[in-house]
Amino acid sequence: MKTNFLSLTMITLMAGTILTSCGKTTKDDASAVKEDVTELNKDLVQGAKDTGTETKDAVEADWKKFEATSKLAIESSEAQIKELRTKVATVDKAEKVKLTAKLDELEKKNAELKEKLQKRGAAFKEDVNEINQSTKEKEQEFEREFTHDMDELGTALKDLFKDNVK
Repeated sequence: MKTNFLSLTMITLMAGTILTSCGKTTKDDASAVKEDVTELNKDLVQGAKDTGTETKDAVEADWKKFEATSKLAIESSEAQIKELRTKVATVDKAEKVKLTAKLDELEKKNAELKEKLQKRGAAFKEDVNEINQSTKEKEQEFEREFTHDMDELGTALKDLFKDNVK
């Protein structure tokens, strides 16, 4: 009976020790999970800041590249217009009036595109602090429209004398 009593006491003590230590481990695990969640939240906030910075840098770099390319295209168009004006001077009077009017119209469109680019550049510099994904999409839309307008202007300049070939 002493053996049974001693065995029963030992089993009870062991079970109590195991149950008590499991409770402590669970508490330790719960606090570790809380710390992990806190760290993950901090990482998430930092990641959002980093993504915003990366987006801002990418949009700024894209804009600078686009702006430089557009300025070169505008200058090229201006040079083409000047060259075409010298060609127009050699044609007969009736054609000269017609071609001069078309060149004036194309020159006006080129000036409008130049002004549009300058305004957008100024607006971009003002809004540079608030760049996000929607801003990036708006910039891409502007670039598409502007490029399309420049292409139309270039095509019109190239086709100026095609209609008048005799």
